[in-house]
Amino acid sequence: MKLTLILTLLSTFTVFGGSFAQSSKLNLKLQNRQVKDVLNEIEDQSNYSFMYDNKQVDVNRRVSIEVQGKNIDEVLADIFAGTNVSYKVIDRHIMLVANESHSSNMQQSVKVTGKVADKSGQPLPGVTVMIKGTTQGTITDFDGVYTLDDVPGDGILVFSFVGMRSQEIPIMGQSTIDATLQDETIGLEEVVAIGYGTQKRATLTGSIAEVKGQELKRSPQPNLSNSLAGKFSGVIINNRSGEPGYDDSNFYVRGLATTGNNDVLVVVDGVPGQIGGLSRLDPNDIESLTILKDASAAVYGSRAANGVILVTTKRGESGKPTLTYSFNYGLSLPTRLPDMADAATYAEIMNEIDYYNNPDGGMNQFYSEAEIQKFRDGSDPLNYPNTNWAKETLRNATPQTKHNISLTGGSESLKYFVSIGRLSQDGLYKDGVTKYEQSNIRTNIDADITDRLTFGVSISGRKEDRRYPIASAGDIFRSIYRAYPTVAARFPNGLPTSGIENNNPILMATDIGGVNNNPTYVLNTILKASYEIPKIKGLTVDGVYALDNSWSFSKAFSKPYSVYDYDSSSDSYSETITGGSAGKAMLTEGQENTSLTTASLKLNYEKRWGEHQIKALAGYEQSENKQETFEAIAYNFPTTETPELSQGGSASTDKEISGSSYKYTRRSYFGRLAYDYKEKYMLEGQMRVDGSSIFPEGERYGFFPAISAGWRISQESWFADNVNFMQNLKLRASYGELGNDNVDQFQYYNNFSFNNQYVIGSDVHEGIDLVKLANPNITWEVAKKTDIALEGLLFDGFSFEFIYFQQNRSNILAAKNASIPSVSGIVNGYDADPLVPYENIGKIDNKGFELNLGYKHRQGDFSYNIAGNLTYAKNKVIFVDEAAGTLDYQKETGKTLNSYLLYNVIGIFRTQDDLDNNPHLSGAQLGDLIYEDYDKNGEITADDQVRSKYSNIPEITFGLNLSANWKNFDFSMVFAGQAKVSQYVLPESGTVGNFYSSWADNRWSPTNINGSYPRVDTRASSSINGGLYQNNFWLNDASFVRLKNLEVGYTVPNIVLSKINIKDVRFYVSGFNLFTITGVKDYDPEGSSESGQFYPQQKIFNFGINVKF
Repeated sequence: MKLTLILTLLSTFTVFGGSFAQSSKLNLKLQNRQVKDVLNEIEDQSNYSFMYDNKQVDVNRRVSIEVQGKNIDEVLADIFAGTNVSYKVIDRHIMLVANESHSSNMQQSVKVTGKVADKSGQPLPGVTVMIKGTTQGTITDFDGVYTLDDVPGDGILVFSFVGMRSQEIPIMGQSTIDATLQDETIGLEEVVAIGYGTQKRATLTGSIAEVKGQELKRSPQPNLSNSLAGKFSGVIINNRSGEPGYDDSNFYVRGLATTGNNDVLVVVDGVPGQIGGLSRLDPNDIESLTILKDASAAVYGSRAANGVILVTTKRGESGKPTLTYSFNYGLSLPTRLPDMADAATYAEIMNEIDYYNNPDGGMNQFYSEAEIQKFRDGSDPLNYPNTNWAKETLRNATPQTKHNISLTGGSESLKYFVSIGRLSQDGLYKDGVTKYEQSNIRTNIDADITDRLTFGVSISGRKEDRRYPIASAGDIFRSIYRAYPTVAARFPNGLPTSGIENNNPILMATDIGGVNNNPTYVLNTILKASYEIPKIKGLTVDGVYALDNSWSFSKAFSKPYSVYDYDSSSDSYSETITGGSAGKAMLTEGQENTSLTTASLKLNYEKRWGEHQIKALAGYEQSENKQETFEAIAYNFPTTETPELSQGGSASTDKEISGSSYKYTRRSYFGRLAYDYKEKYMLEGQMRVDGSSIFPEGERYGFFPAISAGWRISQESWFADNVNFMQNLKLRASYGELGNDNVDQFQYYNNFSFNNQYVIGSDVHEGIDLVKLANPNITWEVAKKTDIALEGLLFDGFSFEFIYFQQNRSNILAAKNASIPSVSGIVNGYDADPLVPYENIGKIDNKGFELNLGYKHRQGDFSYNIAGNLTYAKNKVIFVDEAAGTLDYQKETGKTLNSYLLYNVIGIFRTQDDLDNNPHLSGAQLGDLIYEDYDKNGEITADDQVRSKYSNIPEITFGLNLSANWKNFDFSMVFAGQAKVSQYVLPESGTVGNFYSSWADNRWSPTNINGSYPRVDTRASSSINGGLYQNNFWLNDASFVRLKNLEVGYTVPNIVLSKINIKDVRFYVSGFNLFTITGVKDYDPEGSSESGQFYPQQKIFNFGINVKF
């Protein structure tokens, strides 16, 4: 019965394979070549691979063959005419068999033994050996030896081992089958994604970085953009916030190079700028992620100046359906929170502030020593509390869960991949409403309609459900840090206190003041078709039609609520109504609908003759972006029980309505021509012509060319014969011009506002006002990029890559706010967006280098991989509009972009001699900061401010990736870091807020004249030690080294799982942002500058399981 079934299935495969074989047309012209050479040429021209026993099939026999447009049946009949060799097709494999010698053995069960080794011949213990399509199998012993009984003579053995490529070997009645497994990394033979196509890594001439989807899944971070730091060179990735749903990282390819928009172009499955972007993609759906860093991005023209990220999602594979389920559960908590002064310390500080303002009043003008002791010992919590607002407001940790289930499979002519994911993240607040939930689905289907026509459809949908309190995260954390520790969170009777300025962060984080619901729906549809042109071998035409839509809704119902203050003299509580609007509820509802339609048509041509090969691409693309927004506000709700717009007040002033819409289009022509000889000399040119409705007529089209070349020195005979320790050495270079069109629309028109009023006589009239002058000549921002690189592989394990890059950015849009006199009437120093139009005047240069080093090694069942990367990217402002007379050392020109203008601090006034012998500001006292008299004029003035050396974008970034496998255990670790970067943080402290412990515990005071921090003041944000005279005392060196990701996993052996019909089970634990080494005090070094009011970055501890059926 089993034999009959096997023969039936084999016949089925043979018939199906034969039908596909009939559709594969081959062109061969080979004279006096060995059979194995002919078979290799057939493999190159088709998707087939041959399997045979060279003891039974003579592949060294020489033949001559010349065919044009024949199918594989006809070709094989010619090759093996007059021999006893026949063939069978199983999936994409063609099995060659000798009829007489194997016909009987193929029908019988045999006992098979063998040895499995790696490419160096070292035995591999623990390799799983399975009979394909069954649950029968075993594992190799310590010497790499295995034995299997009752093996079907016509079966296939599958050899698999963690970190190595699986191998399938037909049994063909043999009793001894040895196998050699190769490392998972394919190296130079690997095919990587490039713009509008793929290319063999060996012939790449551009700077491209790639990470596989399998690596992305190792991070427990729910936001994909946060999983990439440290993985490759040339990309600066900063995460400024950890708030669920709003925790996207910022990407800067090779640093900061413009004052305009720095967004990287994201291309998903060939669709540029697909709605939904990168961050919220499910890592389980991703096959690979590639970053184009240099002129290789020129094929994307006007949108490629800031780099391009190519995302390729998973597709189906032929074979039996495979069902995969993954789950992980994590706990997230802040990486760092500043410690704040306790109540007793704050009371002492308040006394010091009063003393500085009135020295004759003594040191206990505000609190007596007895009162301070009550704060310290907690003996009177009603009148003398000691509140830790962070502890009262925030949880120790918050949960997150991720689920994904996927199904893949298909036949040779129809393949499918289906994935469904679910994500849930809670916020940090106790009793808070902050929550982010995501549901996503993806379906990718590919079909071979005929032997020449293929069709594919990709449909993905996602719901992003964000829920937050009315107060923003910045406001909540501002209140946590500012709220007085001398005020209770709640009174003993349960009433909430006013916190600070009626902002109690405990209440702000809950739904008592209302909830903001913000669901977003994203739908992406891609239709693809490809047709091989008859009569012209290698010519195909591809078409893509993509339709993206997103619908975003917001509903924020702000409700009034009560906070209380206690008067100990009357033992009474006073109520204050806060929240809402004028003591009543208000509702804001909005909707934003966005669509992107993209259509493209391209011709691909590929031809090889002898040792020469060319690949050509020519294409046309057109897209249309549309967006419509609507917002309505209702005030004066009579009750908080009816949060609907219709239930607001009835007066005309109780309603507000606004809306907007836009549409812009692009039209593009692009092409690429690549040539290589023996994969030794490579030359490539590409171009794109882009037209955009964003720009005025006459300026709408731009031309963006690029050229690159490569030389694989290691392929030269004089090198290969004398340098046998180096397997690859390639020199490459590129130059190109790319654009940036990510600017505001309609700048070539005068812009008007209809929200202005005019008084004519005694009447007020509605009118319009000119708010921005037109620039009829606005055009593209241009980036000229140059790359020179040397890469190599040596000693079968070491790899290196060194890249020097340079970028000259010009035509940057900026306004001449500084050089135009204010008397002109079109410049207002207090207006953030004055009348002055933007012009293409800015220039910035950026240059640096990248270094990648790697080493991998395997010894028996232990293997490991080390990969390090380093990037140095230094920018310089070449031209920016500046006021006449600006001092050279204060100019932005010639300095780092986004540098800070600050006073230099050279110490603290610790004695009266210090105060007498140094220039100082009026009102300066002992304990204040000493500012450098930079211009040496004996006074401290605005002319003493100087530009900082670094900005908040690092000049140096680096990463270290470690991984190892031992038997069924796997381990990976990613470090990421940055250097030559600054973070300016000045807290709101004094009578308006609490102090960081780092300041409070180390402050100068009459009793601590050696304190490392200046004296405390009434309001730090406007004192001579802080905001009024911004200085570099508060400028942190934000360098850090961080353990970005750690994962340890265990895969259950297949021999165990085969008994319960499960293909694969893996358990793992992982962590994210586990520890950080930095000199930054109080905040996370990746955090935002200024007063530190942001939702903190997250540390995650995670457990997960993957099951494959």
